[in-house]
Order: sequence, then C-alpha cells, then structure tokens
Amino acid sequence: MLPGWIYVGIFVHVVIAIVFISSLLYYHNKANTVAVQIATNVDKYLKEFGYDAAPFLPEWYNKLSTIVKLNYPPNTVCVVVLSNADMFDKTLPVYINENDPELMKGNDCVDLCTKHHMNKVVGELFPEEDVDIIYDWELDSGTRLPKVNMSTAGHAAGLAYYNRPEEVKSPSWDQDRKMFGCSISPKYSGWFGYRAVLVFKNIQDDKIQYLPPHDAVGTQELKTKLMESFNGDWKSPEWRDIVYTDKRYSEEQLDYFNTVPAERVPKIRALMEHFHQSDQSKKDL
Repeated sequence: MLPGWIYVGIFVHVVIAIVFISSLLYYHNKANTVAVQIATNVDKYLKEFGYDAAPFLPEWYNKLSTIVKLNYPPNTVCVVVLSNADMFDKTLPVYINENDPELMKGNDCVDLCTKHHMNKVVGELFPEEDVDIIYDWELDSGTRLPKVNMSTAGHAAGLAYYNRPEEVKSPSWDQDRKMFGCSISPKYSGWFGYRAVLVFKNIQDDKIQYLPPHDAVGTQELKTKLMESFNGDWKSPEWRDIVYTDKRYSEEQLDYFNTVPAERVPKIRALMEHFHQSDQSKKDL
C-alpha cells in the first residue's frame, strides 16, 4: 500500500489538471464566439490608429450600471473602444492634416477624429449590419445623462477596472464628500480615454461568458491613494501613474486634455506646427 502523501500528491495533480483543462476550454469557447470575433476584427483594424476594442453584452453592463441602462436585448453584441497615447500623437495630426483645421474651430478634434474612424471601421468591415455608434460625449435628450456609462462598459468588457470610492474600507476623506470613481487599465494604467460603444443591433451572442476585469490597483492602500489623487486634482498625472505603464501621454497630449475644449484651438495649431516640422525633417534626411 502506498504512503498517504502519495495519494494526496496524486489528488492535487489531478485537481490542477482539471482546473487547467477547464481554463483552456473556457478561453477556447470564449474566443470562438461571434462577439469576440467581431471585437477582434474591430481591434485589429483600429490598432494602428491608437485604439483598443473589446466585447461586452447589455446584460453584463445593466447589472453593473444602476442608473444609465442600455435598452437592447440582453445578448446583443456590443464593442467598447478606448484610445491610447498613439491616437493623439500619431493619428490625430494625420487626420487634421487631411482636413482644414479652420473648419474645426468650436469642435473637439479628438471627437471628429474618433467619429471618422468609427464610421470607417463600421462601413468597411460591417457594411450590411445595423450598428448604433454611441460616443462618449453624447447625452440622452430626455434625461441629459450620458447615453452610456463608458467606465461601466469598459469594466464589463474587461478593458479596465472601474475603481469606486466605496471599495475603500477605511476612507481618509469625509463621508459627506462627493467622490468619483475612475478606471485603471492593467495595460495603460490611467493613460487612456473611452471613446465609443458600437452596438450590433441584429447580432446576438448566447455563448460568450463574462470575464471580470483585472484589478491592477489591488491593495487598499493604492485604492485610497487613487481616490485621493483623482478627486483631489484630476489634472495631475499622479493618479494616471498608479500602476506602471510604458505607454504614457506626451506632455503636449496631457496639456491638451487638461485644457477646456473652447481653448484647445491654439494647442491644435502648436501640434500641427510640430507635425509639419517633423514631417519636413524626415523629408530632408
């Protein structure tokens, strides 16, 4: 008869093998659903322009969002899109250069650039589909609330964890103080922005499984620091650097996003001057 510790060892290895195989089957099934295939195609198309995309369902979103709901069938395929540092530094100047900057006065060039690329990806990859595009700046005409809570959508899709003040067990701030949550990505930390949600109105996915986002902040100490810095001075880059990333905004980009839209035209002119100088330098080589 074999010693007891051998049986224990065999049992442990069997359990590990079962968990490993189950994980493989889970990710295999998840990766072969229609929602993931659509989001993967969107992500691949937009990647070179500085955008990331991931799928989610209204059912997941509506369980997380207490006020702003998505009024679509629960298994409707949705894709949330965020922009990283490359969108501003590489894509935006090219887009502006191909248009007349004077026509953009009074408008946010980032919004126009995003709208251009969302229409393009839908038109080229899904020309026959009925797709609602909801942008981060859009408000419901009746409630005047956002049409979609982008942070909740990103959390549901697993792109970034939406950190909420109530997660801090021993808050350092006054309980009467109004505190806001913020999203942190394990890939970009706080150096990104949500831009749009694509809703494929006639496509359903009954197979995709919900995968919770990775909480990159993790500890209570870091969550407290995040809430304090974000609600103290959101323009400071401190909260964006709560976890490490090598994909940070340039100084010009941070300055642009810290400036109110009505005062961004001079920033765009400076961006384009730098772009043209850089382009001329490349031609002179």
